[in-house]
Amino acid sequence: MRKNGTSLALALALHVIMALLFSFSFERSSDTVKPEEVPDIIDATLLDDTKIEQAAQEIKQAEAAKEAAKQAAIAEHQQQVENARRSEEQILERQRQQEIKQAQQAEEMRRQEALAEQKKQQQLAEQHQAEQQKQLELKEKRAQEEKQAKEAAEKRQQAEQDKQKQAEAEAKAEKAKQTAEKEKQAAEKDKQAAEAAAAKARAEKDRLAAAEKLEKDKQAVLAAEKEKAVAEAAAAKAKAEKDKQAAEAAAVKAKAEKDRQAAEKAEKAEKDKQAAEVAAAKAKAEKAEKDRQAAAEAGKAEKEKAAAAEAAAAKAKADKEKQLAADKAAKDKQAAQAAEKAAKEKAAAEAAAKAEKEKAAVEATAKAKADKEKQLAAEKAQKEKLAAEKAEKERQAAEAAANAAAAAAKAQASQQAILAVTDAINKKVTGAWTRPISAVQGLKCVIEVKLLPSGDVMDAVVVSSSGDPVFDRSAENAVRKASPLPVPQDRDLFNQTFRVFRFSFKPD
Repeated sequence: MRKNGTSLALALALHVIMALLFSFSFERSSDTVKPEEVPDIIDATLLDDTKIEQAAQEIKQAEAAKEAAKQAAIAEHQQQVENARRSEEQILERQRQQEIKQAQQAEEMRRQEALAEQKKQQQLAEQHQAEQQKQLELKEKRAQEEKQAKEAAEKRQQAEQDKQKQAEAEAKAEKAKQTAEKEKQAAEKDKQAAEAAAAKARAEKDRLAAAEKLEKDKQAVLAAEKEKAVAEAAAAKAKAEKDKQAAEAAAVKAKAEKDRQAAEKAEKAEKDKQAAEVAAAKAKAEKAEKDRQAAAEAGKAEKEKAAAAEAAAAKAKADKEKQLAADKAAKDKQAAQAAEKAAKEKAAAEAAAKAEKEKAAVEATAKAKADKEKQLAAEKAQKEKLAAEKAEKERQAAEAAANAAAAAAKAQASQQAILAVTDAINKKVTGAWTRPISAVQGLKCVIEVKLLPSGDVMDAVVVSSSGDPVFDRSAENAVRKASPLPVPQDRDLFNQTFRVFRFSFKPD
């Protein structure tokens, strides 16, 4: 610095000397042209050429030194400028590298945030899908449980119906069994009554036969005492009566059990008639006896021998007839017993056949009724199944309609929410916007905005320019300045619509 000051002083002194020399030379030239009055010289120095040459040399040396100093100063200044430029370039390079690094870090951060957001979105989507799958599984599970419950209810109802039908069938079978048992008991009672009646009839017949036998013996004894003619008439009449009884017994045997009672009644009536005839014959015999006694008194002795012979013959004949009657009665009794047994077996067979037929009819009726009830139950089950299917279809249709209505309502609500949030975002961005000086009326640009769930702006980029870069940058700055932006409460709606969205920014 001191060296530069000395050079400058020398240069200044040289300039002053040169100015004085030029001034002196100019004044001498002027005297030759136009003389003027010479002023009084107070002090002057005479310089010769050597000194002048020396002074000029010194001035040249000083100028050279000055020029060298100037060139050195210029070189030094240029070096300083170059150093400053290099330093500034280094600083700028470092700043540029720092900015690049910061930009890379910001880009990496944005990429990490985007990856994190994408991962979060993927997790949310997976979670949403898992929730939907879970809801679908729950819905299917509920549908399966409802179906199982319905099937179980139908099975229980069917089991109850089958149980009730089985109970009714068992009750009907028991009732039919009881009816058959009652009928069997009634048939047994009828059989017992028939047997009792048959036994009674047999006893009555035996009693009548015994009475008849007793009466016959009495008649035989009386006939032995009667006259031969009376005995013969009585014997002939008794034989005719026995033949008649044999014919009646044959008719009873032919008619069997059905005509037995009628035969017994007829036989009883006939026996009563015989009894009446016997009584009449007895009365006639008594009258004849009286006549005989009256006649016997006249010729008793003559007739006693003949009467004894006739009585012996009549007795022998009566014994023979009695034996024949007894044999015939035994045969008739055996035939009647065989006919009665056959009638009983026939009645039992008919009763068994009737009971079997009635049982088969009851079983057929019960089976037909059970088949009909089963068919009615099947038809009822089919109707209930069709009704259940119809109800299920109606329920599904109603559920689909409700779901469609809910979806439409949700879509409408979502659309309204989107419009409301978009309008709120537009208002907030417009409120945060600062109009540039160069902005004109009617400018519009489309901005793509990336948001966090909190509404904080991750990035805002103009994707459709207005044609004015300053307006576009002001719009982007307004979006960032308005952060956080309004977002919907519905997380799904945010993820679908406002995670990354575009909106038209038109402040005018």
